[in-house]
Amino acid sequence: MRRILDFRIVRWEFKVLYIAVAWIVGYVIVNALASIGVPIEVVTLVNLITLAVPFALAVRVFRGQGEPVEPARAWWRMTAWPTLSLRLGVLFTIVAAFGAFSVVIAIVGAELPGLGRTPGIGPTVGGTLEAALLAFLYLNSAVRLKRAGIAKPERLPKSIRLK
Repeated sequence: MRRILDFRIVRWEFKVLYIAVAWIVGYVIVNALASIGVPIEVVTLVNLITLAVPFALAVRVFRGQGEPVEPARAWWRMTAWPTLSLRLGVLFTIVAAFGAFSVVIAIVGAELPGLGRTPGIGPTVGGTLEAALLAFLYLNSAVRLKRAGIAKPERLPKSIRLK
């Protein structure tokens, strides 16, 4: 496991590729399990794992522009800069709020226009808790980075190429 955490992803293109591949692999695994008739509780648990594990790994190996590559990040540090942590924290807070709304709808058993009855409450609660945990971690990271005085450096000038 130590070997996996020794590499770093710095370029944004590779970060996007990592996220897309991780999402597609998780999607394929979860849908394959659902299609062969695995119980919904197991599918929900596998879904949470296929989201959480690549996420936890990405937080450890992604590096921001100007962030040191070699030392390991502190356990609480989710991104390179406080602004990005704050933005992602707010995004996951909104996702968790919508999830909480969906949990209430699932508990009440309401029918949504065009959707019919809602699915079981298990997947909704799991996703909501995961989004709430990520929101907390990102907002905590933003506060701690700000307190530590870590700020994003000015944009570096593009290199001058001689012809």
